[in-house]
Amino acid sequence: MALRNEEKDKRSRLYLFIVIIALLVVNGALILNLFNQNKTIEEADVKNEDLTAQVTSLQEDLNGLEMNLADQRGRNQHLDSVIHAKEEIIASQVEQIRKELKSKNLTRAEITRLKRQIQSLNQRVTRYEDEIDSLSKLKDYLQDEVYARDQEILQHKKEKDQIAQDLSEANIQLDIAKRLEIKAISGTGIKLKNSGEKEVTKLSRSDKVRVEFTLDNNAVAEKESKTCYLQLIAPSKSTLHDAQRGSGTFVYNGEKSLYTAKKDFVFSNSNETLVFYWDKSNAMTDGKYTANVYCEGVKIGSTSFELK
Repeated sequence: MALRNEEKDKRSRLYLFIVIIALLVVNGALILNLFNQNKTIEEADVKNEDLTAQVTSLQEDLNGLEMNLADQRGRNQHLDSVIHAKEEIIASQVEQIRKELKSKNLTRAEITRLKRQIQSLNQRVTRYEDEIDSLSKLKDYLQDEVYARDQEILQHKKEKDQIAQDLSEANIQLDIAKRLEIKAISGTGIKLKNSGEKEVTKLSRSDKVRVEFTLDNNAVAEKESKTCYLQLIAPSKSTLHDAQRGSGTFVYNGEKSLYTAKKDFVFSNSNETLVFYWDKSNAMTDGKYTANVYCEGVKIGSTSFELK
């Protein structure tokens, strides 16, 4: 009986020992599982903090990208339309990225993808900036080139105008040099006789008035047919004029003037002598007479004489 009880006690202690060992193993497993759970939570917190930092960094990158894009506006008013069109394309992509960044369940792979997209947009903005710089430099170059061409054209115009002015002045000087001049001129009353003409100083004894002049030689004057006009001014300051005897009008200083008589001749640069005659009329009175001679719109000589 005692032996049986002793064996029973041994089995009980063995069972108790086994239970204790099992409890220790269970407690160890629980402790290890709790440690692993804490570690996983800590790693998740670190991951979330890292993802949050990356999201914040991406948002800052987006802000910088928009500021960089905005800086391109106004640099060149001729290119603002181009910048605006490209900005709209980028702005739509930025807005899409912002929507994705607002998600609270972004994975690391998604954040990496968004980061690559932002980098790509930044590179595109940089290319736009380079293009704008190149176009601005080209525009400045073209403006300088146009200005230089304008100055060159202006200089050529000035030179052309100066040449035209010099030529005009030279032509004026030539026209002046080509003008005929009277070498000698005289006016008198004449009496007609069988033996010829006799000069008289009394109007009552005169049959005609004679005006005679000799042209000076002029090597540059054109040798051609020309017309001289005689304007005979009476003592009353009126021009002796009779249309039936060949009187008429000519242009002098842009205005019409009366002439008494005209004569056509061929200038040959040989001291041509021209003689005008005007019959005495009842309208003529004693006094001082003036004879003016015109040729090619210019007054080339004048003289005065008395008929008493």
